[in-house]
Amino acid sequence: MSSFLKRLEVKRKDETESEATAWINRDIVPLPPSRRTWGAWSFVGYWLLTSFNISNWSTASSLLGLGLNVWQAMVAFIIGQLIVACAVVANGFVGAEWHIGFPVYNRFVWGVFGSFFPLLMRILLSIVWYGVQLAFGGMSVKVVIGAIWPSFYNLHNTLPESTGVETNDLIGILIFAAISVPLMLVPPEHFRKPFLFGSIIITIATFCIFVWTVAKEHGGGPLLSHPSQLNGVEPVTGGAKLGWAMAYGISSTIGSICAGILKQSDYTRFASYPRAQIFSQLVIVPISSIVIALFGIIVTSCAADFYPEEGLLWAPYDLLQAIQQHGGPGARAACFFAGCAFVLSQFGINIPGNAVSGGIDMSGLLPKYINIRRGAYLTAAIGIAICPWKLLTGSSVFLTVLSSFAVFLGPLTGVMVSDYLLVRHKKLRLSHLYMPTRESIYWFAYGINFRALISWAFGVWPLMPGFINAVSPRPIGVSEGWTHVYDLAWPLGFCVSALVHVVLSKAFPPVGLGEVDEEDVFGTFNEKVDFEIFAKSESDLESVKGISVQELTL
Repeated sequence: MSSFLKRLEVKRKDETESEATAWINRDIVPLPPSRRTWGAWSFVGYWLLTSFNISNWSTASSLLGLGLNVWQAMVAFIIGQLIVACAVVANGFVGAEWHIGFPVYNRFVWGVFGSFFPLLMRILLSIVWYGVQLAFGGMSVKVVIGAIWPSFYNLHNTLPESTGVETNDLIGILIFAAISVPLMLVPPEHFRKPFLFGSIIITIATFCIFVWTVAKEHGGGPLLSHPSQLNGVEPVTGGAKLGWAMAYGISSTIGSICAGILKQSDYTRFASYPRAQIFSQLVIVPISSIVIALFGIIVTSCAADFYPEEGLLWAPYDLLQAIQQHGGPGARAACFFAGCAFVLSQFGINIPGNAVSGGIDMSGLLPKYINIRRGAYLTAAIGIAICPWKLLTGSSVFLTVLSSFAVFLGPLTGVMVSDYLLVRHKKLRLSHLYMPTRESIYWFAYGINFRALISWAFGVWPLMPGFINAVSPRPIGVSEGWTHVYDLAWPLGFCVSALVHVVLSKAFPPVGLGEVDEEDVFGTFNEKVDFEIFAKSESDLESVKGISVQELTL
């Protein structure tokens, strides 16, 4: 058994590295300058590629199912995206300034052992979202195949209805999954050029679809003027009802990206300088998401007039299929290239955003045996095994899934951001993040920071009655007040947990506040290759000489 486990251990990349231990390997060590390759434009490319995708295209349209009109839905979406942009930057400071990812980030927030709790939660989310985006990618592959062989759309379905997917859809999903495997070999520090290429392609494709539909319709379509006649949903009237519907829309908008907010340090750690992530993300996050959401609504509106017998085509792959079926050879060629662009965008969001993120998290969970690549493959395998297409059976179900994530992630993000910015004032002792002993200032009590656990619980519990009522097959009869509290899931949970965490930390200050390493232990700020990067004890760490971290961080 021991020899088998020895073979499973993560191997060294070269002789400058030591063997991985239970607490550190090459993928979760603070990144040296040579691996920090992302400038401001890299973050722009990342967000263009991950925002111009099927999820954002569909999410704003789904808000119409709440009874909002187009402009009310867009206002809710814009407010939500502005909150997202601020949260993304706030949660990215740790990665940009100390070059550590989510698994290590939570060691100083939750404790060296307590960090396993948010880590397992994030692994679960990466798996679920990998599966969801995999299904979207498979539908786009189906469009590409159908553009070449139109008979593929009518392929005989050999699967039972209970599976929630037809044979041609499943073929597309499996093809997308197979192509994804070799793409997981690319290290995150080499994502810059793929981001640039992919963002250009999907931006051109979506603009072309938008311009074509508006020109053909000579306007924005009937959904803009009378949405209730098309979607069958009674419009929300009255100040209070409208306000709460928009609040739920804002929360759902944040819920659709709350997992992305949480993982920001996994990518800001690759920033070549700390400020690279700030202005670029504050601008591109809301703009890119708002543009694609507006495109999605207007294109769906126009398509409702083009193809009234098709119903509302919320998803771009449904629209492209309808265009092929009602158009000629030229339409097939256009849909082939548009389908390829959406396939590319799904690779862009699913590989770095879910597979690699899941790999980083699993690497933090078992660094001795799992690196990013192995973790990405595990994420992908489990992601397809959960049959993610069943999560996409309808817009209302999809919104419920998105909001349910926000119930747990809003409070978690609030604890993380408040701990770094308000409790520790951006001061960390990196060496102690890799020390699972009482000598570490991040040991707290039994390796767990109970302040974080209590703060997170305070943010979650007010949301639970409404959450249970929302996800239950039958309503459980909670009062309207609890439902309204649930409508505010992410922002309320974030604020409550952040406030409680700051209060508890002021009342019962954790040890080591303000401490930083006297030496640059890991070569994070002044790269060196001739030291033992995987130190196993505090004495080993103290023996390493380098420049003063305190000088570099003040």
